[in-house]
Amino acid sequence: MNARLAVLIVLGLTAPAAGAADLVELCIKVRPAYVFVEGGSGVVIRPDGLVLTNNHVIDGKRSYTVRLGDGSSFRAKLLGTDPYGDLAALKLELKEGQTVPYLELGDSDTLAIGDETLAVGNPFGLGVLDQSPTFTAGIVSALNHTQGTYTECIVTDTEVNPGNSGGPLIDMEGRVVGINGQISTRFGLRSNTGLGFAISAKQIRFWLPRLEAAGGGEVKHGRITGLGLAGGEPDRQESVQVKDVAEGSAAAAAGLKPGDVILKVDEAPVANVRRLAAILGVYPEGHGVKVTVKRDGAETVLAATLIAPKRIPIGMNLVRPRGNDFTPRVDEVEEDTPAAKAGLKPGDEILAVNGQRLELRNKNAHRAFDRGLRTRFNEGDIVTFKVRRGGGEDKDAEELELRVVAQ
Repeated sequence: MNARLAVLIVLGLTAPAAGAADLVELCIKVRPAYVFVEGGSGVVIRPDGLVLTNNHVIDGKRSYTVRLGDGSSFRAKLLGTDPYGDLAALKLELKEGQTVPYLELGDSDTLAIGDETLAVGNPFGLGVLDQSPTFTAGIVSALNHTQGTYTECIVTDTEVNPGNSGGPLIDMEGRVVGINGQISTRFGLRSNTGLGFAISAKQIRFWLPRLEAAGGGEVKHGRITGLGLAGGEPDRQESVQVKDVAEGSAAAAAGLKPGDVILKVDEAPVANVRRLAAILGVYPEGHGVKVTVKRDGAETVLAATLIAPKRIPIGMNLVRPRGNDFTPRVDEVEEDTPAAKAGLKPGDEILAVNGQRLELRNKNAHRAFDRGLRTRFNEGDIVTFKVRRGGGEDKDAEELELRVVAQ
């Protein structure tokens, strides 16, 4: 059976109808650069054997035996990994002067909703059976989406399933416009329900030099530390207002001030706090961004350098819930910690965090919130707690807003 006929069978085609012949030729072009990595996928993006995949595919090892879509096998070593962004780079061990089939890294900024895409992968290990990757076709469903730690990602209805992770999302020119990594599921089933999420080529370009230079280690994401924000409604423009700036932080160094309204990061409009986090989420530490703010009725452009956040405990624990009462109450506050310096005291009932009212309805929610108080904050974070002091159901109890700076 020749390669062209094999691809026709995989695609479920019996004859090259109008447009189908082009798709078959595209699959034939793409196949040799596909990489079987562990139980997942990867793709070669340079003739010297540079391979992209997901961090969750590589499973913590430093060296691998991988197989390309043309059947050739190689040893590969880990160059670097981005656990938060779910990217990893490998390098095939080639002989001097040897090259391998590869696909060009494309420009995801040129994608539009409705563009056709192709995914290549090893869903449910099917490639182990016939030594061939599987191809699925679809369209771009949405752009600049946030899905967990995937920010600014590509949403596609091109079917991907477990085993496709790390494999390429291809445009109709045969270029890699994304790396497939997550799917939308329902009812606890690990199968695609019509939406897949791919890390964009734009994000990949920011990380490649760092991944190659990481020496097998991890690279870090950056953020504008020290910002306290008052986020408005998601559908309101100009809704991200700077409420507070911590001394000595990246926000202070950039010249951000309380009262500033953040309009854009680089040229991307910022409509709400979540959108701001998504835009910054694609960048590594040390990356510089231009932040456009509205100040005193005029627009000002500030230069900010992103800092890798450092986790820091704020120094308090909650009382364990009793019966059906899951109200978060402070149990103890450690001396000389951010919580202590802010004035939090045992017995304080936490009503809201950063303006969002708390409603903990079960033990799991209470446990997650308590754990978050001890593990989720980064150095430079500014957190506003609204607490009730004085007890119980007393409506006259004192309500306080306390500013916690994690440093």
